[in-house]
Amino acid sequence: MKKENHRTTSRVIEILTLVASSNDGLTLTDLAEKMKAPKSSIYPILKTLSNFNFLNYNQRNFTYRIGYQAFEIGNAYLNNFDLMEEIKTIMTNMVNVCSETCHYAILIEGDVLYLQKIDSPEPIRMFSSIGKRLPAYGTGLGKALLMDHNMDQLRSLYPNGLKKLTKNTASSVEELYDQLQAAKAEGFAYEVEESNEHIRCIAVPIRKNGIIISALSVAIPVFRYTDEKGELIKHLLKNAKERIEKLLEQHPAGSIKF
Repeated sequence: MKKENHRTTSRVIEILTLVASSNDGLTLTDLAEKMKAPKSSIYPILKTLSNFNFLNYNQRNFTYRIGYQAFEIGNAYLNNFDLMEEIKTIMTNMVNVCSETCHYAILIEGDVLYLQKIDSPEPIRMFSSIGKRLPAYGTGLGKALLMDHNMDQLRSLYPNGLKKLTKNTASSVEELYDQLQAAKAEGFAYEVEESNEHIRCIAVPIRKNGIIISALSVAIPVFRYTDEKGELIKHLLKNAKERIEKLLEQHPAGSIKF
């Protein structure tokens, strides 16, 4: 016997699936065409999903992207698997070698959202916490996450420009874009006292099917940084990146889009 699905519930699931699979976001018109449904029946669903942060609506280009609340729900599924524990183990091994703080994060509405952190054993270290958000443009992690963004995408993320976090933070989208181009060419993103004074950071993007879905970084107090330590950290990040990307390919939860 054919199973009957609740029409509105089915549309909610279809909308979330379509938006999650789009890199550039979808407009109301896009969704109506893909779903072969009238805009008038879809719009109230979009409005409700946006109000509850399952979708994020960009008023500049009228597109919907997946919201952070969808991540929270997805993360509950993710926690049923060993993926984050395996990433945590990789991070712990890095910290054991370099003795500096390691972070793993994703991009949410132009901000870095910290998912995992392994503290440095040193008494003086960067202060941060899981679940904390910072503007991506001022952090090494954020620059790694933004590495593939073009100028229009950056302007869409930061329509009001860039607010300085310290005197060293990029002051314009154009300056940020130049930093991202340099980072993309080298494969590493850098921060030098741009979100926190006295802290440097080196980061790499983590890709799934060629798309950046997360980033990994090591934060170092300026007084402990040396070129030798910087090279060691880049070596550790490169190896960790390769291992995490392989895990994402092999792991069932790796198919989740953040």
